[in-house]
Amino acid sequence: MAETSPEPESRKVFVAESAHVAEAVIRLLAANDIAAEIEQPPPQPASALTGMSDEAPADELPVVVTDPAKVQAALELLSAAQTMTALNAVREKRASRTGTVTAVCEDCGKSSEWPAQKMGTTENCPHCTGFMDIPDPDEDWSEMDFGVPEDENEEDDN
Repeated sequence: MAETSPEPESRKVFVAESAHVAEAVIRLLAANDIAAEIEQPPPQPASALTGMSDEAPADELPVVVTDPAKVQAALELLSAAQTMTALNAVREKRASRTGTVTAVCEDCGKSSEWPAQKMGTTENCPHCTGFMDIPDPDEDWSEMDFGVPEDENEEDDN
């Protein structure tokens, strides 16, 4: 009995909104020794009247890996690429900021002015040389779990 290849759905690693993006993803994968292609939709029956398909062109182009053993590697590579793209977008946004921002040092309590490009970074306090975080209004830390506050930790030790 001949072995059949896995369904394209199980080999899909990306859905592009344009042929240009799909081709860029395929080139990225190929540069990392992962062969991929745009999944071709099944042929649609032609209209008896016009001889053409009634289906509108797809606005999504699935990219599938040809070797099922490389699907996980492709997903990891694309995830890393998306993370880097997002990180570069944040860096570009920070670099384009103008003006200044005021930050208060948690160690000495003194405030100091910083160029707006420094928002979201950690710098040395000009007063006490301690580390100070320069706040970024675009970053939301409300969902971050920082563990038990130091004061509560000391009470547990007693």
